Amino acid sequence: VASGRAVRGAARAGGQPPARGLRASPRSRSAMPSWVIDRYGRNDVLRFTRDMVFPIIHFPNEVIIKVHAASLNPIDLSMRSGYGATALNMKRDPLKLKSTDTEFPLTLGRDVSGVVMECGLSVSYFKPGDEVWAAVPPWKQGTLSEFVVASGNEVSFKPKRLSHTEAASLPYVGLTAWSAVNQVGGLNRSNCSGKRVLILGASGGVGTFAVQLVKAWGAHVTAVCSHDASTLMKKLGADDVIDYKSGNLEEQLKTLPLYVFVLLN
Repeated sequence: VASGRAVRGAARAGGQPPARGLRASPRSRSAMPSWVIDRYGRNDVLRFTRDMVFPIIHFPNEVIIKVHAASLNPIDLSMRSGYGATALNMKRDPLKLKSTDTEFPLTLGRDVSGVVMECGLSVSYFKPGDEVWAAVPPWKQGTLSEFVVASGNEVSFKPKRLSHTEAASLPYVGLTAWSAVNQVGGLNRSNCSGKRVLILGASGGVGTFAVQLVKAWGAHVTAVCSHDASTLMKKLGADDVIDYKSGNLEEQLKTLPLYVFVLLN
């Protein structure tokens, strides 16, 4: 599945019901539709249920979001197969407070675009009815549900010009690209102008976002991808495009000036 590919949310984007007294499903507010897994494996472990436990606000900085659209990223496929299960379970319950030591049923999905339904007591920057987007960390229940709970610092207002489907394709992959470029590479709007940046695997989800980000900051961008993606790379702003199948990539790069930052996607 391509990184950040948007899919329809479990709930239809209809009129907004009241935040309080809301019914999550025809049965009751205690259950909702979700795609879950009960064990790790391949696609056959995915199960659709209408009886997933409705999310609860446990901390005052949390909000409940009605999902209008969600998306899939490679991490969802990896988590479905059991990637990081031991470490994520330690993060889910570091003090061993849960009565059960299993993470199942587990809902995948990291990206969401939707509408705030309820807010914790300390949340003053959002209110019910606000359209938002978010990237939910992998140790939390995911977004392939009718509703999802997220911390306020994982949520921001959805850009008005984007539909929910468009918005849901961006948060996780966008934050991954930004984290690599800014937090690891130290590049930002004020120091990036004229610097040479090399992006390997530029036509992937993180790569396409990174190309646009550093180009918007004024960098000179070299994108490495297959030939069939060269037109896309030019449209996204890449100054140079190298087809890694056209010859020895290392030898091609040796003929070019040095780069201040290299991103391997």
